[in-house]
Amino acid sequence: MTRDDHPGPGSGDKADDGEIPPVETMIIRRWQEQGHAQGFRARITYGQTPGSALSTVSTADPYEVLRVVQEWLAGQPGIAGGK
Repeated sequence: MTRDDHPGPGSGDKADDGEIPPVETMIIRRWQEQGHAQGFRARITYGQTPGSALSTVSTADPYEVLRVVQEWLAGQPGIAGGK
């Protein structure tokens, strides 16, 4: 989805019965630490299921960010391989 694309009717923003499905949010904060050979840093905050306690992962590995996002998406309802 580009910045100009907005979900609309029939775009998956509502369940088949017209109800708006629960929405989960994942926040990724990324920064660069000066003076380190590998200065990449990231903090990921997310919930596993609607209403669940939040989890936080901090890492210096960009591939760990991708792994966490992949696992989180795979656990979301309506995603192939998800719950």
